[in-house]
Amino acid sequence: MKILFYILSFITLTACNKDDNNENQQDQLPQITTTGANTAGCIINGKILIPKNGSQAIGGSPIYGLNLVGGNNFNEPIIGDDYWQLEIANKRDANSAGIVLWIKDMQQGVGNYPINQSNGELYADGPNSNQIIAGIKENGVQKTYWSGNNSGTITITRFDYFNGVYSGIFNVTLYNKDNPTETIELTDGRFDINVATLNQ
Repeated sequence: MKILFYILSFITLTACNKDDNNENQQDQLPQITTTGANTAGCIINGKILIPKNGSQAIGGSPIYGLNLVGGNNFNEPIIGDDYWQLEIANKRDANSAGIVLWIKDMQQGVGNYPINQSNGELYADGPNSNQIIAGIKENGVQKTYWSGNNSGTITITRFDYFNGVYSGIFNVTLYNKDNPTETIELTDGRFDINVATLNQ
C-alpha cells in the first residue's frame, strides 16, 4: 500500500548523525502568523512537533520537513478545486513524528474544514473528505494514526492563492490504525506557508 510506504519514509528518512546539543534543546511552537513565514507545528500528546530537515546518507539536498503539494486542478480557473496536502515532519531525530493535513477541496478559501475518516491514502487517492494522518516512531517502533469522523477541524485563516500564502490552525484526535482504541491528541496546530519561498 503506497501510503504506508510514504508514511514510513517520511519518518524513517532521518539523519543518522545528530547533534546531541540540538536534540536536548527545548523545541518551541512558532507563533501563529499569516505572513507566509514558512513555519508550522503542533503538540502531539504533550510533545512538540516542528518541522526538522534530515539529510541523505550520501549527501545531496536536504530531506525537507515541511512540504506542500496541491492537485492538478487546484489552480485556475476554479481555484482550490482539488486536494491540498501539507506535511509537517521531524526528519532529523531518531525518535520522530510527522503528520499530513489533507483537504479534499479548498474552494471555500478561509473557513473551517471538518476532519473526517481517513482512508490511509494521499495525493489524488485521498478520501472523499478531509483527513489528517500521523506517523510516530519511538524507540524503533513505528505507529500510524488516522483521523475518524468528526475528529477535529482545520481552520484556514489566510487563503491567498495569487501570492501563494496559506495559513491556518488545527486540532484533531487520531486513532492507531492497527489498534483503534489507542488515540493521540494533536493540539495547538498551526501553519503559515509561502509557496514561493518554501524550502529555498
